[in-house]
This record gives sequence, C-alpha cells and structure tokens, in this order.
Amino acid sequence: GQTVKLKYCFTCKIFRPPRASHCSLCDNCVERFDHHCPWVGNCVGRRNYRFFYLFILSLSFLTIFIFAFVITHVILRSNRTGFLSALKDSPGGRVLLLRWSIVGLSGFHTYLISSNQTTNEDVSMQRPEPEATR
Repeated sequence: GQTVKLKYCFTCKIFRPPRASHCSLCDNCVERFDHHCPWVGNCVGRRNYRFFYLFILSLSFLTIFIFAFVITHVILRSNRTGFLSALKDSPGGRVLLLRWSIVGLSGFHTYLISSNQTTNEDVSMQRPEPEATR
C-alpha cells in the first residue's frame, strides 16, 4: 500500500526499480547496484553479489592462511639470524601488509550484508547533501 517513485533512465530508456542505478562504466542499469568492481571488471549487483562476497571472503581466508605460514617461517628463521633480520630477509613479510586490506574489505561487506545496504547506499548516506540556494 505504499507509493514507490520510479526514476527514469534516459540512457537505457526504462523506469528503474528502487535501489537500481545506472553504471556509467558498463553503460547499464543494475538492479540493487552495489559498485563497479575493477578487480572483476564488472558491476556488482543483485544477481552476482553473493559470488563477489564469496570471492572476497575466500581471498581473506587465503590471506590469513598465508600470513600464518609466513609468521611461522619468520619465527623459525629468527632462531638462526634474529627476528628483525629474519623479517627483513623474508619476502612474504612485506607483501602481506598490503593484503590485510582484503580482510578489511570482507569485513566491510559483512557489515553491509548485516545492515541490508549496498556500497552505493552507504557512501551516499555519508555524503552530505548540498544545501538549497534561496
């Protein structure tokens, strides 16, 4: 019994359903548009969000798994050469600092799922609305 306003997309020439948005990179309207992902080169929306989330989650588990083995390697190596030189000589120690952003990304998307939001909606709620001129 509620009235829903539909926005018209002049590019696609359709009335967009609620929570849909037009992606300028793909040049398509996407239902429950989350974001355009440069990693997969595609828009993430209603039909493929679960696959994107599982992809990010599996990357996070892989990052944690590799981190555990790098730490084990550094600890075993530090018995011979000392902890700081073992950390300095280990190539995995430097690379893994960048990988923790994937774990943060999966945490962010877990938050979005629990609050029933999309990235697009979360970002637009944080952006202040421009004040109307009088």
